[in-house]
Amino acid sequence: MRILQNCKLRDIAGEKMLIVKSNGKLDFTKVVLMNSSALLLYNELKDKSFTSADASALLVSSFGIDAADAVRDSSNWLKSMTKAGLITE
Repeated sequence: MRILQNCKLRDIAGEKMLIVKSNGKLDFTKVVLMNSSALLLYNELKDKSFTSADASALLVSSFGIDAADAVRDSSNWLKSMTKAGLITE
């Protein structure tokens, strides 16, 4: 899968968020809030093809969490990104 390029990463009031572009304009009704793990996944995976296993492995290697937590966290991130229309298979 890949992260689509139809979004902008913004820092608003100290919060990192992805704002989806719609018809060439930012659509503030479609926003994904980014915690530290979501931001890491976005920054590391935005320019390449990846699998859910790649995302989980990145969390394990970066944060030292166990595999089950990494699978859960990366799955939640993928669901949020897919719901916002930011992931393609």
